[in-house]
Amino acid sequence: MADDKDRLLGIHLPHRTWLGAVGFSALIILMVAVGSTNQLGILTAIILGAVFSAAGIFLWMFPGSRFFVLAFANSLAIYTTVYFFLASANFPGARQWVTGVGYLIPIYLFLFGVWWHREAIREGSQSENFRKAHFPGRLFIWLLPLGVLAALTFFVPGFDLETRSADIVLLGAMGLIGLLVLFFSRQICLFLVDTGTVFDHLFVQMTRLFRPAFAFFTLYSFIVIVFAMIFRIMDRASAEHIFLIDGEAAAISFTESLYFSLITMSTVGYGDVTPAGEAVRVVAAIEIMLGILLFLFGFSEIMRYARDPDADEKRPDDGEEAKESPDED
Repeated sequence: MADDKDRLLGIHLPHRTWLGAVGFSALIILMVAVGSTNQLGILTAIILGAVFSAAGIFLWMFPGSRFFVLAFANSLAIYTTVYFFLASANFPGARQWVTGVGYLIPIYLFLFGVWWHREAIREGSQSENFRKAHFPGRLFIWLLPLGVLAALTFFVPGFDLETRSADIVLLGAMGLIGLLVLFFSRQICLFLVDTGTVFDHLFVQMTRLFRPAFAFFTLYSFIVIVFAMIFRIMDRASAEHIFLIDGEAAAISFTESLYFSLITMSTVGYGDVTPAGEAVRVVAAIEIMLGILLFLFGFSEIMRYARDPDADEKRPDDGEEAKESPDED
């Protein structure tokens, strides 16, 4: 555990290592920023500026903490989504710049709290008893008051506030949330440290699973393509159209056959392309059964590989087993 925390908050990670994690986080935040605002403008710029500056401050306080920053960026994405949902639902009359300022208040108060407690956070996160000492319920106690304040904002629309009043209430609510975040900054930061460690293990596991996952994807794609060609050939060989395209009998195109094979293999079945002949229905049923079997065996193989990637190398071949087995005679 101490080694994980040392890697997380140490200074041994190369520049490219955490740059990739921060770049990925920035891409996710960019999507959230564009999707949560009505138009590209000041709010989008405020979100991106807050994320990049906050990530930079974290890297300054905790050099090399790629997964710590990744956990922080992930939390910022959740906070951004929740904040703009509440702001649009409960404070529709608030002015745009006020909405932006309200968004920034908790972020920078949290950063100030982290800077104030940075040494305690370093010591606590590198403790051998980190999980036992800090992770019980009190580490999540900050979620309760934040959730209560967020729930109370749903009563605001009932007061039919004017623009200025809505601005004041929004800033007041975010000020209270910011003070709570400042007060619990140490607990929140320790939570992010542990989340970052989980991300570290997750990325290592994902890297380990790349080979079996790629093999599964290759076989999956092969079956989809083979059945797509079968559907295409059956349709062209039939005197009548054996597929319904958007409810009408029509010849199935190459791209439509690939699409139908894919949704059949995945058992989604949107209904825009459906088989109309008995023979093609039988073939589609066979593809569904093959897809289910492939999912079951593929998932089992990927999990086996995740538990022990060297299992195949350790397993003796048939010749060695025959030599090692005792002679029945």
